[in-house]
Amino acid sequence: MNLAEILVYTDIRQLHQIADYYGCECNPHSKNELITSLLANLRYRQTIAREVEQLSLEEVHFFLLLFLDKRTVLSLEDLLAKAGLALDARKERKAEEARKFIADAMRRGWIFPAKSRTAGQYQIPLDMREPYLQAWLDKWRDTVTAAEPTAYRDEGTALCDDIMQFLQFLQQEPVPLTADGAMYKRYQQQLFQFLHVKEEPLPPQKWRFGYGLHFDLYPDRFSLLYDFCYYQKWIEESPGRVMLTEAGEERLKQPYDDHLHHDLIRFWMRLYKRAVPNLPMLVQLIPLLGAGGWVSQDALSDRLLSWIRPFYYDDAVNILTNRVLKMMVHLGLLRVGQDESGQWLYAGTYASQTWLRKYNGFTETTILLK
Repeated sequence: MNLAEILVYTDIRQLHQIADYYGCECNPHSKNELITSLLANLRYRQTIAREVEQLSLEEVHFFLLLFLDKRTVLSLEDLLAKAGLALDARKERKAEEARKFIADAMRRGWIFPAKSRTAGQYQIPLDMREPYLQAWLDKWRDTVTAAEPTAYRDEGTALCDDIMQFLQFLQQEPVPLTADGAMYKRYQQQLFQFLHVKEEPLPPQKWRFGYGLHFDLYPDRFSLLYDFCYYQKWIEESPGRVMLTEAGEERLKQPYDDHLHHDLIRFWMRLYKRAVPNLPMLVQLIPLLGAGGWVSQDALSDRLLSWIRPFYYDDAVNILTNRVLKMMVHLGLLRVGQDESGQWLYAGTYASQTWLRKYNGFTETTILLK
């Protein structure tokens, strides 16, 4: 529902709270005047710009978690989880602080109790999301210098093509595994030369965990590819070897369609979400930051690092550059290039401007592969 529809059914007490917050001058005893005044104030571009300007870093985090989530109705538990995530940097704060965030959002007119719903259900006016997000993006872009790459790479659906290459590789014969469960390096090197993005077999690194079943055995991109095939049951491991399954044989007979690409992105989101709790927000936000052109890795780091927490041995910088940005390039959600000084630049792709805008990663549950 849009703001005008929601205000009609909103309790007079909340209308007074919102009116007091924005300093509306109207007859407080007339609901019609209250609604008219609130509509004029809450939709006013300068009001929205002023609100965005005054938000703290944690409040910005909370409002992005709210407005980038495409659900029309959220439960109180959903709201508390978002407020808790925004307050994560200050763990000594108790649940009362999260509830205060929600109360402040109601005074600002961001969320309202949902009409004809069970208790504890809230809705966000559909027509409030875009103006607030645009105001915040405009404010951010004012601080960023435009840049253009001398060359760039767009991997598109190459990862999907390489899934087929991997399945065809296993179709020839099962591949033997080491005692650790990895394909022998000579098989990896033989396979990797046929893939669109060249990677090298990993040296032993015991710290690599949290991003998939075999993240400790294979380089980043191939690890995701392998785990996706394993999750789909297109491959199976038995003592000493990995082989193609009947389901994998059937997959090879099917032509490519966009569902494969979308399922792969969803899988990555679910697999990485435990280590990167803010991933649903980051995946939606980064293409928006690069929607007006190219944006530098330094500019993204300045804005986003405060919302990324370390994951064991993985620090925030490495998570942003290697677990988020690099993987979004591999998944065809970002293009990557370099300017004359060698600085890395990113921009959104067609997939991020179409399918991703409809997709809601906030509703995805995490995957723990065993």
